[in-house]
Amino acid sequence: MKIKDIIKKQTTIIAIAVILVTLTVIGISYAIFFDVRRNTNDQIITAGTLQLTVSGITALKVNAPMTESEGLASSPITYTIENTASDLPAAYYLYIYAGSTNTIPLTAIKISIDGNATSGSTSTVLGNISETLNENSTTYYQIDSGNVPAGSSSSTQYLRIWVDESLLTDEIESGTLDLQLYVVSEVQE
Repeated sequence: MKIKDIIKKQTTIIAIAVILVTLTVIGISYAIFFDVRRNTNDQIITAGTLQLTVSGITALKVNAPMTESEGLASSPITYTIENTASDLPAAYYLYIYAGSTNTIPLTAIKISIDGNATSGSTSTVLGNISETLNENSTTYYQIDSGNVPAGSSSSTQYLRIWVDESLLTDEIESGTLDLQLYVVSEVQE
């Protein structure tokens, strides 16, 4: 009986060691492929072979509601998506969602992704975007999608976000605008 007990204990120890090594390898590989770098004006988010670079974040400081023309003429946030893989193309989907501290209604938040020129640009109310993704009772609004060939990057995109003039100034002063970007990517084989 002692030999059987020793073998059972050794088998259990080996099984636990294999599970711990597997979890460690998974955790390390995820950490290697996912990285976020931030400073006061831009962020670089790397996930696998895609790298999202967002610049001009200080353009998001909103002190008062804006008219449509003021919003379209405001400073944009710029972003590019780079596929760092040398042999696999990738698709991406860029979403905006309201964070947990957001108190400004989505019907008052307007966005424009038409480019850098203000003439002919249009805006959309964030809450009216029909392409959505729902996960864990959070709604993500798709603002951009595309394909990036292996080893190249998308053209620079321009995003403007402002609070519509339908919201009173004191509602902005007492409110919090908490919007976050969410990137979904998939490798195309």
